[in-house]
Amino acid sequence: MSNKNSKIDLAFTATENLADEILFKTANTFLEDAVKSIPFASLISSSIQAYTQFRTLKEQKQLLAFIQETETNNPDFIKDFFKDKNNTELGLEILGILDQTYLEHQARMIGRATLLKYNGKISKQEFDKYTYIITKLNNHLTNIVEETYQLHQQRLSDPLQTHYPPNSIDLQNANMDLLSFGFLIFNQPPHWGDEYKKYLKSQYTVQEKFLYFYHNIFKD
Repeated sequence: MSNKNSKIDLAFTATENLADEILFKTANTFLEDAVKSIPFASLISSSIQAYTQFRTLKEQKQLLAFIQETETNNPDFIKDFFKDKNNTELGLEILGILDQTYLEHQARMIGRATLLKYNGKISKQEFDKYTYIITKLNNHLTNIVEETYQLHQQRLSDPLQTHYPPNSIDLQNANMDLLSFGFLIFNQPPHWGDEYKKYLKSQYTVQEKFLYFYHNIFKD
């Protein structure tokens, strides 16, 4: 068996154990209590069981994606991280964050953010900010992040880029989430002349924090 397959098997075993012990105990208890309080509960118990199984598989999938991402970039990270009792609180926090996600891309992003925090590249405050953003990135927002980055790249390759403000992009209506994340800022329009014509193609500016997030956390 290859080292890669051995790591995957180990990761899956860890996934099963951690998920069963931590992530689902409270959820399962809540569901059991909810079923008891509903009239004719026996008629829907099979649906509840199916939902619980779906939750279990989903959370195991997310945890496995997280483990594979961290182990690929930092072998033995999981063993070393959870062996250190000083990481217990952060470890439980990470499991809780994973529980808020459903895309494997999100789990991989959390893995990369965790490694940045573990290796001292970002502060705990920055880690909290990035993981909050990651939990909000559904498929729609993920596509918008990628589209925004491509707009930035297009502007950099534009022979006339020096005519526009640095890091500005040709975007008419920015996504409100990207604005709230601090990834984009709105440029105030000039009142007249040629500067206004340039403004129409440079209404928003991409922030360095967006580029850092894209290159170090978002990009697979």
